[in-house]
This record gives sequence, C-alpha cells and structure tokens, in this order.
Amino acid sequence: MSSIDYHLEELEIAINSERKEHILPEILQNYHVILDIGCGIGQSFIALNCLDRKCIGIDIDEEAISYGISNYGDKIDYRVSDSLTLPCQDDSVDFVFSRAAIPYTNIPKVLLEIKRVLKPNGHIWLSIFDKNYSKRKLRQAIKNKNIKEAIHKLYILFNGYLFKYFGFLIPFINGTYESWQDPDAMLKILSKNGFEAETQLQNGHLIILGKLQDGAD
Repeated sequence: MSSIDYHLEELEIAINSERKEHILPEILQNYHVILDIGCGIGQSFIALNCLDRKCIGIDIDEEAISYGISNYGDKIDYRVSDSLTLPCQDDSVDFVFSRAAIPYTNIPKVLLEIKRVLKPNGHIWLSIFDKNYSKRKLRQAIKNKNIKEAIHKLYILFNGYLFKYFGFLIPFINGTYESWQDPDAMLKILSKNGFEAETQLQNGHLIILGKLQDGAD
C-alpha cells in the first residue's frame, strides 16, 4: 500500500463513524487555531468539517503533504515538519490534537513543544497505545517467525516501561521512536508541565484530554 492509499483509507475511517478505528476530537467554538500532529492528507480536518478555522497540519510524510496541498491547500495550512519543531509561534494555538502520531515520537520533548505553542488554557487531545496493543504485535511477530519485527516490538515494549517508570524514551537503532504509553505516566508528565489532564476511552481507544493551565511555567 502506498502512502497516499494509506491516507485515503484513513480518510474513509475518519468520515465513517461506523468503523471501529474511528476516533475524532470534539471541536469547540473557541478553537480558532487548530494544529494536527501527523495530519497525513488532512483527513481529520476534513472529517471534522472545521475548515472555517485556521487549520495547521504537520507530517513528516512529504508525499502526503504534497497530496494535501494539491487537493485541500486552500483550506488547510500544510507543513512538512516533525513534532519536535512545531512550525508555530509561542502561545498561538488554541487546540492541538494527534490521532495516531504520538506513540511514534519522543513524547517528553514533544509535550514541551506542544506546551510552547499552546495559548494559556489551550487544549490537547492525544490518542495513545496501551501495553496490550504492543504485546499483541509482539506475539504476532513471533508467530510469523519474523525475527527483525520481533526485536522491534521488544524495543517498543521496553521503551514503554522506560517511560512508565523513569519518564524518558530511547530511540531505536535507526533513530526513530516508538512506545506504548501508560496512562498514569502520561498524566504525571502532563501535570509536571502545567496541564490538567484526564484519560478517556473512545470507541475502544485510549485518549488523553488536557488543558494548559493559565500561568504554567
């Protein structure tokens, strides 16, 4: 499956509320500037029908961003960017969400960057992966006798425990990050960074909802 085919499938999931993978945040009236981390072709913005706002979408997938610009560039501000250097000014965004990208990032550093761009009392909505998801992927790799994949899944499990007990992550041998996220560890690090946060289950998916407290350092 090509990158574009994948994102078109994600668009269908975002639009079709009957799909089990379907999860989307609620867009409040006071969200004037919205940032989607890992936007793909802009599928979440399109499904949310919020294109009357300032919608900023970032992704490292240049092909997806190019497709998005060609088809929706008059409505969405697309940027090729990773989550460690968000292309937004300080205190400029009302709402940051990420439907699938956070587990593939260096979470502690990304949360600091999200805090930087959020306005006081700005909100976040982050989808995370639990430990059981990673365990299932590991069992599948072992069943398929895929040694390279099994090693990678073991790294993901180990990284999740590092984050849970010590609050940091390490990169894989290729320099990328991936982990599962303990909800309590997420709430702890968010609180440390000045967020009021809670977990929520949406259609079987773990979601972190949070608000940056006014005056947070």
